[in-house]
Amino acid sequence: MHGDIFEDPTDLRRNASMKLSIIARQLRTHFDQSVARLGVTRSQWTVIAVTARHPGVTQRTIAKALEISEASAGRLIDRLCADGLLERRAKDDDRRAHAVFLTEAGQAITSRLGEIARANEDVAFKGFNEDDLARLNALLDAISENVGRS
Repeated sequence: MHGDIFEDPTDLRRNASMKLSIIARQLRTHFDQSVARLGVTRSQWTVIAVTARHPGVTQRTIAKALEISEASAGRLIDRLCADGLLERRAKDDDRRAHAVFLTEAGQAITSRLGEIARANEDVAFKGFNEDDLARLNALLDAISENVGRS
């Protein structure tokens, strides 16, 4: 991106903001293209990822985590259950709610998603050492805190 139209030395903050937006889009696009061969969409793999991190999660919690409606989360879960990647089980403490779990096929997809994520991270962070990554994470945390407070 060096030397492109967004490079304006008089406004480094605007330049950084634009680059963050562009890089986020590039990372999403690259990952989505890499994952496409698994036969899952972005919406589907995000539900799989949340369920992998929190086995027994509810539809409501998935919706909140992904910032989507409960109805949308329900449709995604229904589809992933039909595809054999997730399963619903009755919750012991609430008969109205269902807990969502990965099936064996869902666990296999999760392993592949992890491998693809690592390969994408290798590309994105090529040439970065641990100090670079620690500093980048600290800066991104500070931006996130600032935006979260506003």
